[in-house]
Amino acid sequence: MKLRIYITSQWQDAASDCIWVLLDDEGQQRESGNGTLASMPHADQAIAIVASDRVLATAVALPKLKRNKLETALPFVLEDGLLDDVSEVHVTPGTKLADGRTVLYAMDKGWLSRFLAACSAAKLRLRRVVPEFCLLPQRSGEWSVAWDGTQGFMAMAGHLGGALDKGSDTRMPALLQLRLQQTPPAALRLFTLGSEVEAPSWGIKVPVLFERQHFDWRKAEITADTPNLLWGKFAAPPRIGELWPVLRPALMVLLLLFCVEALLTNLEWAVLAHEKRQLSNAMTDTFRETFGTDAVVVDAPLQMRRNVARLRHAAGVADEADFLPLLEKFSVATDDLPGRVLNTVRYDGGKLDVQMRLTGANAVDILRERVAGAGLSLQVTDTQTAGSVLSLQLRISAGGAR
Repeated sequence: MKLRIYITSQWQDAASDCIWVLLDDEGQQRESGNGTLASMPHADQAIAIVASDRVLATAVALPKLKRNKLETALPFVLEDGLLDDVSEVHVTPGTKLADGRTVLYAMDKGWLSRFLAACSAAKLRLRRVVPEFCLLPQRSGEWSVAWDGTQGFMAMAGHLGGALDKGSDTRMPALLQLRLQQTPPAALRLFTLGSEVEAPSWGIKVPVLFERQHFDWRKAEITADTPNLLWGKFAAPPRIGELWPVLRPALMVLLLLFCVEALLTNLEWAVLAHEKRQLSNAMTDTFRETFGTDAVVVDAPLQMRRNVARLRHAAGVADEADFLPLLEKFSVATDDLPGRVLNTVRYDGGKLDVQMRLTGANAVDILRERVAGAGLSLQVTDTQTAGSVLSLQLRISAGGAR
């Protein structure tokens, strides 16, 4: 549901009444009324339609300014055409015209601040503040005028426009006449603001297209390019739904990259798993070819190593996992390490349990490198430090990288 609130120049504070209408997602009117902001129904978002006489619109050629300085500089651009002090005016940039000028909208900053504070107190989700004249339908080369017989407002290309002074069926508003003398359009398209409005006889050369089309802010289309006066410090905080069109391309790219990465990772794991199965099957076949097809294979590499060790022992040949070969390799690898002292050495099941001392900050890293280079496997089971002396408990076994 969307709430539209019409704000006239008579609005002063939270106690002032406003006309409102509640629309569904298809733009059909569900409820309407007239009351304070606090009495209005809550909706997904609220849009304020500001009466044309509350907003001044003009087009100027802007100097090149950085965005972070634009909000401060814009009021000074309009300083010569403003009655109020520039510090009391909120200026919003709009469409950039074909001639290089930019449309600017100025309104009273204090009035806008009071309105936003009242909306916040009423817990209304105000997302946009739109000048009423920007809702008039536009055609290329034409100006649109909303007229009630005595007064109204107008809209030109680029969402330019504003309120018109008083006139009649025979007397054109002076402001409209002045604008026609400067840059006349191909035609004026007249919309009515009342049910009994007749075509005026203004006696101008520009054709007046009076089709008895009634303008109603309640039903007027508000598009994405319709100016929003909530800009700069007054800008409404972004919502996920509004950010989605901007974030969607980046998220789609990230999702695509994630899918590709996941696919490549799974493919790599599948290849490695296949190679592992092939290697395991090859080792199992080799084991059975060597020790018989009836052998039960649980861990082919370990069983092969143990059976080879038994065969070597039966033949009177020492195995690399025996006590003496292990001790010899370990002693040679660690002989010149700083401060090396062997305290105890125990052997059981093809493994050496060694208690020793070393000195030096990186003694353990050097020890690991030396032991691996000797073709042994090293596991440090305990470490104690006393100053620069390291007391280590190690487990040594055959099978390290050579």
